[in-house]
Amino acid sequence: MSMFSNISKSSLYLRSAMAAVAVSSVSIACSPAQAQSTAGARAEGRVSGTVLNASGDFLRGAEVRVEGSDIVSVTDNDGRFTLQRVPAGTQRLSISYIGFETGHQSVDVGSAGSADLRIALRPRATDQAGDIVVSGSRPIAESEEAALQLKRSSTSLVDVIAADSVGRFPDQNIAAAVSRLPGVSVGRDQGQERYISLRGSPASWTTMAFDGVNVISPAGRETRFDTIPSSIASQTVIRKAVTADMPGETVAGNINIVTRSPFDYPGFKGALDGGYGYNDLGQGKQYNLSGFLSDRFANDTLGILIGASRYERDMVTDNFENSWEVSPEDQEEGGENRIWASKTQNKLYRLKRSNTSYSGRLEWRPDSANKVFLSTIYSQFRDDELRNAWVFDLDQDAKKTGSSTVGTTTGYADIRTGNTPMQGTLYGAEIESTLNSNSSRQSIFTNTLAGEHEMDGWKIRWRANYTRADDRSKPPFQSSWASPGDFTSRPTLVYDFTDPNLAKVQLYDTVRNADGTYSAGAARPYISPTELNFLTMTRNRQLDRTNAYTGKLDIEHTMDLFGAETVFQFGGEYDKRTKTSRRTVLEVTPATLAAAGLSNPTQADISIDTPYKGKLPLGYGFKYFSSDKGEALFDSYLAAGAAQVQEGTSEENNYRVSEEVIAGYLMGTTYFDWGNIVYGARVEKVTNAGSALSMIDDAWAPTHVSSSFTSIYPSVHINWDINRDMKLRVSGNTGAARPDYDQLRPNFSYDDVDQVVSGGNPDARPERAKGVDVYFEWYMPSRGFFSVGAYYKKLDDILYDVELTTFGSDVLNSDGIDRSDYRYSTVANGGSGHIKGIEFAFSQPLEGLARSAGLPDWAQGFGLQANLTLNDSKATTPDGRTTDLPGASPLIYNISGYYERYGFSARVSYQWQKAYLDSIGSGDILGDAYWANVARLDFSMRYSINENLQLYLDANNLTNEPGIRYQGNVQHQIEHETFGRRYLAGVRLNF
Repeated sequence: MSMFSNISKSSLYLRSAMAAVAVSSVSIACSPAQAQSTAGARAEGRVSGTVLNASGDFLRGAEVRVEGSDIVSVTDNDGRFTLQRVPAGTQRLSISYIGFETGHQSVDVGSAGSADLRIALRPRATDQAGDIVVSGSRPIAESEEAALQLKRSSTSLVDVIAADSVGRFPDQNIAAAVSRLPGVSVGRDQGQERYISLRGSPASWTTMAFDGVNVISPAGRETRFDTIPSSIASQTVIRKAVTADMPGETVAGNINIVTRSPFDYPGFKGALDGGYGYNDLGQGKQYNLSGFLSDRFANDTLGILIGASRYERDMVTDNFENSWEVSPEDQEEGGENRIWASKTQNKLYRLKRSNTSYSGRLEWRPDSANKVFLSTIYSQFRDDELRNAWVFDLDQDAKKTGSSTVGTTTGYADIRTGNTPMQGTLYGAEIESTLNSNSSRQSIFTNTLAGEHEMDGWKIRWRANYTRADDRSKPPFQSSWASPGDFTSRPTLVYDFTDPNLAKVQLYDTVRNADGTYSAGAARPYISPTELNFLTMTRNRQLDRTNAYTGKLDIEHTMDLFGAETVFQFGGEYDKRTKTSRRTVLEVTPATLAAAGLSNPTQADISIDTPYKGKLPLGYGFKYFSSDKGEALFDSYLAAGAAQVQEGTSEENNYRVSEEVIAGYLMGTTYFDWGNIVYGARVEKVTNAGSALSMIDDAWAPTHVSSSFTSIYPSVHINWDINRDMKLRVSGNTGAARPDYDQLRPNFSYDDVDQVVSGGNPDARPERAKGVDVYFEWYMPSRGFFSVGAYYKKLDDILYDVELTTFGSDVLNSDGIDRSDYRYSTVANGGSGHIKGIEFAFSQPLEGLARSAGLPDWAQGFGLQANLTLNDSKATTPDGRTTDLPGASPLIYNISGYYERYGFSARVSYQWQKAYLDSIGSGDILGDAYWANVARLDFSMRYSINENLQLYLDANNLTNEPGIRYQGNVQHQIEHETFGRRYLAGVRLNF
């Protein structure tokens, strides 16, 4: 099935792109001032070279132009540029880079060979006398200038984060590093940046690449960027407008992590970074250690770079969670409009999280026109989690108020007792508890063999990549416990939810009076490790593994198109990805223990006397547990034969899904003296196949499905240089986000009691988008920057987690039971929608303003960076409602102030994100679930003792901002979690 319902629509986009190019080309041909003579063959040559700063460091993104022509090139990561088809004779080159004086270089071009230049740019004069002011290390300014230069020279809409001159990013992972860019919002887990959303789009619409090769995440299409430490990158490029050379699965944008190369540096280079600190909540320690070594050999034709990093932190969290409902037990007048808490719980975590990476790159450059490299990266995010969960099941054993006597039941949802949804007393409340020791690892192992070659106006780039992405879980144990059935053995619970930021509970003994009613007895401020009954103990082993193979070939040729310099690019890509999921659960139950002649354990068997590490006023005491004790207990049951394989778990969760993509594209970039146009189209054929087990005739049977479709993705981008410092960018592009692998799995199971079928949806279609972007950029002479842009994306076939009214298939029918009319809990495509918004970005060193005001030299080191995104989104759900798009925040802004002088550098950053939709509800008065407004205040500073030694201090989450989810309104919080402040101090060596 074609991705677009009507291929003619895609053809119309393609024809529109080609027409735009044709019109521009004709205008060039009709303008004698712009056209170059094509009456006969002209003598041409090739000019290449390297652009550096005064210190000998390479300048990437510098624009090199043959004056008086449309022949232009941009330096790559090692400062190299190549100008093809340069007319023979003496030519004058113009070299521009933000923060540097424009360079000029004359070169004699001969038709028989090529010229090779080495051009050094001087920093722009900053004082009234024209002298260069040197004020020590400027890491913020250096990285900002490099990022702006790459943005300015790009032929598409991008934002860039560049490492400073010593190769350092200000954050531990890529998600944190890019979170301050315009239009970027991040999803956090335990306070740590994890997912990236671009301009209000779902996180699954943001793809990730290493050195231009898209890489699948351990979590599937929703990339977890916390698995990628920022230390492996020399720059991170966020491409927000899709071009034909990018995979069609890119909808919102692509984050390309450009790794370090040994040719990024003039010669031997090394760095070592060590830091140590703590979290104020729980006083857990954290440390960071990273470094790399790079050198070149064999007359600078062979280079090698190796690097490694490790970041680890111990932490705790304070948490409460509530579940809200319109209670069926509330039969009193107005009950249909009252919202009660059916459960309230605390999840109290003790965590150890770490990022570990190893990387290496071997690169061969026999000459300036050829290079081949082999790179390998291994990155792992590990999460070791100990969780005490105490769940107070408020509606357990509740009865309808119309059929019970006041005071003889628990009192749940009973306004006759004086209880309200926000305050009240419940008798014989059940406590449920889980004591879990979880251990999970997400890893990426990616390997690329690549080459780039230039010859007579042609440029060939090729990539061969193998990536293995693993999501592995092997917790030592999980356990569940619950109160006994007797009301008097359970506590009386007094609850107070009037403060939405604190769910208060107080516990008392439960007294049964002579008349059958209940009352509260003595205070019971402690949950005994022996009062709850044992339910289960399990050990889960799960491995989700994706093996991905990619082959890419890109070919460029430079030629005249009606007298205009044009780079035609075409190529193809082959992707083969296969994801397998395997899960096995061993369980111990009271029945298996009895069969082995063993008694049930209590929580006391694995408890320890460690004091509570958090700061949440719980209203009760408890004991932590030991992971080692719990693991030893489970091992003893395993040795005694008291463990069994949990029935149905493997069958319901094991699957294999493969995806094959064959793609080809054609793209052109035509340069004029006023700018350029990028145009083209991409064609992709996608074939999916899946296999799993489904419950048929009360037995598990294999299910196999497959499908394929062909899609066309046209795009056009116009980049107009209004003048030397101003640009206008206009683009139209298309893309599609294919369903995730677990969403396509053909697992089905059913429940005849509830009459519901659960499982994946092999018929789920890709989410489709057509977008338009218009951006104005001003690169100020004072090294400042301002931009304003508007964007609009039309969306179709948006995916939702839903419960459909009917399953609609007879594949599960058996024993005379028709299950085709059962409800279907799955993922399904909804209707259409849109995302639209406006972005503002501003950065300005205040040095010039301070100097003109006559302020002393020390006061001239201040600067400001800010951005603002206003976003609007609408989408139609499968049940026909119109909501915001999940994950689309309507307002995001970032403000940073910094100071750099005399080797000292400091920055204060504030981020704010308005509440956004997390998931859709059932449409009743409870409403949808939202993530609440969130703010983040961070501080960092460093001092360069000399060019080889720097000291630094980082302080994160200084306002101790909580993560809050709520349902309907903020009064009904369903999750409230705080994580504390983090501090890290360290030293960096450069040599």
